[in-house]
Amino acid sequence: MATDIGYSVPKNSLAFWTDRFKKFNIKHSEAAERFGEQYLAFRDPDGLNIDLIVSNNDDIRKPWEMEEVKADVATKGFHNITLTLKNIKATAEILTDILSYKLLKQDGNRYRFITDAIENAAIVDILELPGTAGGYNAAGTNHHIAFRVKDDTILMAYREKIAGRGLSITPKIDRDYFFSLYFREPGGVLFELATDNPGFTRDEQLNELGTHLKLPKQYESSRAEIEKALPSLS
Repeated sequence: MATDIGYSVPKNSLAFWTDRFKKFNIKHSEAAERFGEQYLAFRDPDGLNIDLIVSNNDDIRKPWEMEEVKADVATKGFHNITLTLKNIKATAEILTDILSYKLLKQDGNRYRFITDAIENAAIVDILELPGTAGGYNAAGTNHHIAFRVKDDTILMAYREKIAGRGLSITPKIDRDYFFSLYFREPGGVLFELATDNPGFTRDEQLNELGTHLKLPKQYESSRAEIEKALPSLS
């Protein structure tokens, strides 16, 4: 399964997050180091494993800032994902041969793969645990991980490559704001490939994004029910 999500945070911010987790009684570990990067591990209320990571590379993404969490400590977006597998070999081949990742380094039974196609959120770590039990999707787990592609032409080219490896893969699925494919890689993790097109400006102006509740067409008939269940953001 995909077992851990890593978020990028600024340098010298882990002390702030440690104090904040203590304040709100969030289960967390002590700050540690992995692949030369400092990180702080914690669990969300459902038990999902999350790491706050000070990246070795400059992360110029604009952080998500709020009243109590300013830019100098705020999260900037995804840093990495960790897959926990019984055997690395077949999954590593999908990452390198199909998705053009490269093995960056190994630390014991942990392997780091990276792509140069993007500056951030470019890392997949694999933790190899031969005797571990099989994963089971439930609360506190990741259902799948998604890889971004430019458009549906590139998407379908990937479909041919993946099907050519003998893996079962879905037809192209229209998600209104993007197109996607799903396949389960040999280690058992569900992968998604998702396009940039047509994008979220399909039904809303760029300067108004996030100011209205927009729904995919298949959920429009349930708008009143969905709106009733959502918390107020005012």
